[in-house]
Amino acid sequence: MKEKARVIICTGLLLSLSIGNILSPKKVFSNKENRYLQGLPKLNLDTIISGKFSKDFETYTTDQFISRDNWIGLKTIADLSLLKKDNGRVYFGKEDYLFDIDKEIDEEQLKKNIENINTFLDKMNKYNIPVTSLLVPSKSTVLNHKLPLYAPIVDESYIIDKLESSFNGKMKLINLVKALSEKSNEDIYYRTDHHWTTKGAFYAYKYYMEAIGENPLKEEEFIVKKISQEFWGTNYRKANFYLGKPDDIYIYEPKENVKYNIKINNKEEVHSLYDEAYLNKTDKYSYFLGGDKSLMEIETSVKNKKSLLVIKDSFANSFIPFLTNHYEKIIVIDPRHFNMNIEELVKEKEIDEILLLFNVQNFAKEKALFVLGR
Repeated sequence: MKEKARVIICTGLLLSLSIGNILSPKKVFSNKENRYLQGLPKLNLDTIISGKFSKDFETYTTDQFISRDNWIGLKTIADLSLLKKDNGRVYFGKEDYLFDIDKEIDEEQLKKNIENINTFLDKMNKYNIPVTSLLVPSKSTVLNHKLPLYAPIVDESYIIDKLESSFNGKMKLINLVKALSEKSNEDIYYRTDHHWTTKGAFYAYKYYMEAIGENPLKEEEFIVKKISQEFWGTNYRKANFYLGKPDDIYIYEPKENVKYNIKINNKEEVHSLYDEAYLNKTDKYSYFLGGDKSLMEIETSVKNKKSLLVIKDSFANSFIPFLTNHYEKIIVIDPRHFNMNIEELVKEKEIDEILLLFNVQNFAKEKALFVLGR
């Protein structure tokens, strides 16, 4: 009798969930994950033969499962109650810090990136253009004392050492690990996001300018303004369960007024380094420069005829506003979206200096760096 009752209860639960999944409205976008969800895939002979339909349908059933966020959160609560320090996506660190769980470095991709960068450096050396690389350590490297005990992380010093030995002095490589570690008691990385804060970017800017023989602005030469106190970053969206507070976002406005004329992808023109529309969106970090663009051309009122090309990932977005106090023209390209010939761009824009600004692990694994070797 008890066995029969269990079968009836289980069947009823499965039937209820199935009916609920069929009748529940389908979501297009997840604000929490900041991504579009899989819709019902099209069924045809090609997608069946290729296996695409079954793969997409599996993603569809996962993405559209009724009360999906609640179930995922419940699993995370269960994991934490068993004293686990991660949920397979993030580590739950001290003082409410969330950390990415690093993937192992693809040695083959790292080798390809080194080859492409060396090709690029050989081209730039023909024009006597100095190239500098600013490598941003991950939060887990600088704030390792806030990680759970024995949490395995990627050895970024190994990557940096390999890069230094591979470029044979062709470019200046600036390692920020020591400089940022000395400030690790300050809020230099967001708790809920993988990026550095504007304060972290400021310290990096100061160190960078001094390393290239220039004078950075002092902190007191800026007006520091809080522009948001409700930033939930990418690590928060991976955590699924988080009892800490959201992050604050600050900007550093120079007291000496600088004006900007910015062209985006050779079309749209704007006059601010910040896009306030993102303050009402999930991805508030894209407030800086309006997020990742293929090509940005920034002309400033600093009339010193100095021009800089920045090849970057998203860590540069909150860093570049500091540079605008020192250059008349800054060209910014994101290799993940850029498909033009960089050498031709350098000649056309009469570039004086080049900066490669990437997170250490991104520099090692980013497949889009093949554009440098073309």
